[in-house]
Amino acid sequence: RDLASVQALQRKHEGLERDLAALEDKVGRLGEVALQLQNRHAVSADQIAAKQAEIVGNWEALRHKAGNRKTKLDDSFKLQRFTADHRDLISWVNDMKAQLSADDLASDVSGAEALLERHQEHKGEIDARDDIFKTTTQFGQGLVTANHYAADEIKEKLSQLGEEKDTLVALWEERRKEFDQCMDLQLFHRDVEQADAWMAKQEAFLSNEDAGDSMDSVEVLIKKQEDFEKSMAAQEEKIRALDEFASKLISSEHYATDDIATKRDGVLARRRELDEKSANRRARLEDSRRLQQFNRDADEAKAWINEKLKTASDESYKDPSNLQGKLQKHQAFEAEVTANKSRIDTVSATGEELIDAGHYSSETIRTRLDELADLWRELAEQSADKGSKLKEANQQQQFNRGVEDVELWLEETEGHLASEDFGKDLTGVQKLIKKHNLLELDIAAHQDRINTIEGQAKEFVEAGPFDAPAIQEKQESVSARYESLQDPLAARKQKLQDSLRLQQLYRDIEDEETWIREKEPIAASTNLGKDLTGVQNLLKKHQALQTELSGHEDRIKSVCESAETMMGQGHYASDDIQTKVGEL
Repeated sequence: RDLASVQALQRKHEGLERDLAALEDKVGRLGEVALQLQNRHAVSADQIAAKQAEIVGNWEALRHKAGNRKTKLDDSFKLQRFTADHRDLISWVNDMKAQLSADDLASDVSGAEALLERHQEHKGEIDARDDIFKTTTQFGQGLVTANHYAADEIKEKLSQLGEEKDTLVALWEERRKEFDQCMDLQLFHRDVEQADAWMAKQEAFLSNEDAGDSMDSVEVLIKKQEDFEKSMAAQEEKIRALDEFASKLISSEHYATDDIATKRDGVLARRRELDEKSANRRARLEDSRRLQQFNRDADEAKAWINEKLKTASDESYKDPSNLQGKLQKHQAFEAEVTANKSRIDTVSATGEELIDAGHYSSETIRTRLDELADLWRELAEQSADKGSKLKEANQQQQFNRGVEDVELWLEETEGHLASEDFGKDLTGVQKLIKKHNLLELDIAAHQDRINTIEGQAKEFVEAGPFDAPAIQEKQESVSARYESLQDPLAARKQKLQDSLRLQQLYRDIEDEETWIREKEPIAASTNLGKDLTGVQNLLKKHQALQTELSGHEDRIKSVCESAETMMGQGHYASDDIQTKVGEL
């Protein structure tokens, strides 16, 4: 029935075999006694032989039965041992299946790790039983091969044992896959939780609406935003790895595919939203920085304009001292203002760009632009007005100086024209005429200055400066004095011409008198010669003198005629001329 009862029967049979071993000696001795009896009792030899044969036959039959019994008990023992081993293995398989099926899936990484570790321990147990399975299988197959009386039953049990083992291994593999998926799922859940926690922290950072109220504060916020973006970039690899991990689990037909896909999509959507918020935050901070830059530039431009307005609105033009220097300084000021127009235009253009881009502070920017434009217009108007007044004051001062210069020139020129010096000799007269010619050119050249003064005076009168009457009076006085130079100029020129003719006449008379004085000694000579040759030479010289006298007579007449003409014209030195001509 079972291994224990078979073993009990075997032990009982072994006692029987020991009894048979003892009987075998008795049977042997009986055989010897039978032979002895046959020899002794020939009459009963046949009967004794028959009896001996019967005993031997029974003994052999008993021994054969004992052998068969032993064989059957051995076969039964082997069957029961195989059956016991089979039963134990089946029981162990069932227990192991129960253990493999008993573990619930873990809800965290450490639980999943414990499950995998325990499951691997089960694998160790299964592998440790592999030799027992092989031994039992080989033992059963040996019984079948030996044509055991229960070969069919053994075959059935061998088949069941193989199937159960395969089922156990398959169950272990199935549970291993399930535990691996559980581990992957918990790792995925952990990564999702970490990503959610990290993104929640970043969302809290991005929820800050502070965009800074100064350049420094904006720079600090932008630095924090840059650090945040670096953190985002560093985390991007983890998000990408999480996405790839989730896709791998889904493609491997994970038992929690729907849950994985949902969580993965949630993380990716949240990440995209975080990226969008970060971009919006960065854009707002950049807008804030541009706004603060604009405000800073606008403040600097406003301060600069206000500072320049003080200079542009002063009334330094009313002080006539150093007007030229003031005008040059204002021209430099205007150049500075003009040079800074591009700066103002840049600020305005920046503001307009911010407004066109829909900046969140467009209204404030527009107000500041209008204020800056008004200040710039005021500065331009004040600067132009001051420049105009400085130019007027300078022009008036230049006009006055020009008038003063012309008046000094007029006074000097009038003095020259009033001079009674008409020359005392020909050279002196010629110099005076040259000087007079230069004076005429100078007077003619001053016509442009007189015209300029008249034009300036007309402009001043038309512009209506406060002292227009005085300017006009000065202009009229200068013009009148200039016009009054013409008569004295012509009169002096005439007198100089008359003086030139007089001095030329005196020069001619003097030349003739000099010639006469040179010839007079020759004519008055008392040397009449001492010999013929001497007389002939003297005659030749006298003839040459007479010829020269005849030739010079026309020159004398011409000089005298010139003198008569001058006297006839009422020359102012007629008396002196008459005396000189009489002496000639």
